[in-house]
Amino acid sequence: MKTSIIRAGERYFGVEITADGRLVVAERGQGSRVLTAAFPAGDGGTQALRAHIERESGHPHVCITACGAAALALATALIPVPGVEVTLVSARAIGGETSGAPEGRAERLARLAERLF
Repeated sequence: MKTSIIRAGERYFGVEITADGRLVVAERGQGSRVLTAAFPAGDGGTQALRAHIERESGHPHVCITACGAAALALATALIPVPGVEVTLVSARAIGGETSGAPEGRAERLARLAERLF
């Protein structure tokens, strides 16, 4: 298993898209949790998340649960963020669990982002 190389100032984001379209985000930096937040469904939430990611890191790493059109739309919205790296991840990559709290899945995605990048 690859261990993470924690780089100063870099942030790692895990994004779980809920059934109702909300974006649940876990953010990690310097090897620990920085923030867990939810953004509303729709373009407003997507743009707010994009602005947050752009503001928080010069080289953000984002893992998004691959769940169809919503994940592709979010990934496309994040592409203009300078230095961003986006990975769409299957549920199997974070333990295959589709039940449970979206905050927990977002945290597992953020930890995966640390290991991948």
